[in-house]
Order: sequence, then C-alpha cells, then structure tokens
Amino acid sequence: KMNIIRENKDLACFYTTKHSWRGRYKRVFSVGTHGITTYNPNTLEVTNQWPYGDICSINPVGKGQGTEFSLTFRKGSGKKSETLKFSTEHRAELLTEALRFRTDFAEGKITGRRYNSYKHHWSDSSKPVILEVTPGGFDQINPTTNTILCSYDYRYIEGFVDLSDYPGGFCIIYGGFSRLHLFASEQREDIIKSAIEHAGNYIGISLRTRKEPLEFEQYLSLRFGKYSS
Repeated sequence: KMNIIRENKDLACFYTTKHSWRGRYKRVFSVGTHGITTYNPNTLEVTNQWPYGDICSINPVGKGQGTEFSLTFRKGSGKKSETLKFSTEHRAELLTEALRFRTDFAEGKITGRRYNSYKHHWSDSSKPVILEVTPGGFDQINPTTNTILCSYDYRYIEGFVDLSDYPGGFCIIYGGFSRLHLFASEQREDIIKSAIEHAGNYIGISLRTRKEPLEFEQYLSLRFGKYSS
C-alpha cells in the first residue's frame, strides 16, 4: 500500500498520458511541495506518488519540440530504479515546474553554473549580478546576499542577441512581448552556450542566438519590446 505524503500540497497540475506496456492511461501529473503525484482524472484517486528524495531524474524524450518525457525513480531501499514514460502538450511547463525541486532529488544535486555579470538597468546604470544557468532557466542572483532577484525560464525565452558595441553585452529576448534584458559578462559565449544546452537537455526546447547583433542605441529603442515604439 502507498504511503501518502500528508503534508504534500499540489502546486502545478498537468493533464498527461502515461505510456505503459499495458496501454495508455490518462493521468493528472502534479508537482507538489514534497513530491510528484499522479491521479486518475475520473476519480481523482492517487495512482502513484514519489517523494522528491526518491526521484532520480525527469527528462524530455526525443529531440525537438515533442510531447514525451520520462520520470526515473528509486524502487525500495536498494539501488534499483525504474523509468516511466508520459506525454503531455505542456512538456516545457511541466519539466520547468518539476525541476524547481531538483536539489531535493535523489541523484546528482544538479547545481547550475554561476557567472559574474552586470545587469543593465532601466535607469541606465549597471549593477553587478551573478547569473546562474540552471536546468530550467537563468537565476539572477544578488552577489552580496546570495538571494535570487528574478528568474528567466527557458520556456519564455525567444532567443539571445549580442550587442556589438557593448563589451561582453548580450540580451535575453524574453516573454511574449520580446522584451530585451541586457547583461554583460566576459564569459558571454559560455553563458549562452550553457543555456542553450540546458534548455535542450532538460526542457526539450531549442534556443538560438540571432545572427545580426544589435547596437546599444537599437537596444535602447527596442528594450521594452515590440509595443514600446
């Protein structure tokens, strides 16, 4: 019999299909405070639940913008693990939400790479920040307090563009309005390369850098997105 985690609260729920050798089953796949739960959508009874400490990994399956993903978890107290396959129309969202809890997973506490950078503020000053490239996006971290100031999920990033006349400058093109968020770092190439790899491997989306760089003046006129003109 399953031990239900009493203190778990569902945070984000997705309609999924579970693929098994017996067939395909509709499941509500829930990312919660203490673990992942699947429900029968008709009866809402719990069909499975895994505390984060038992989860090894969650990954997109196949290249390109597909719908399939896999969940690998520990079976019992031994080293045995099992993998289940699911599909959903909301794969990038589901993976992003689940990976917020990656530091609680059983294996390989996935830590992001951190880079010293500067963020160009709307007040036209630039402030030192740490950019951490994580499996789900960028975290912008305050270097003095080590707290996350904001996050940029890969699922909302439209791409990157370099600045030709701003040393180490690049923009994250973000959100449906194509807002430009300008950063500068000596490790610009590494940051973008790492983000593109993480977005592909963990979220299953392909990001790219625009071929034509921008000049700083263009950035100033475009930065609030396509509706700022």
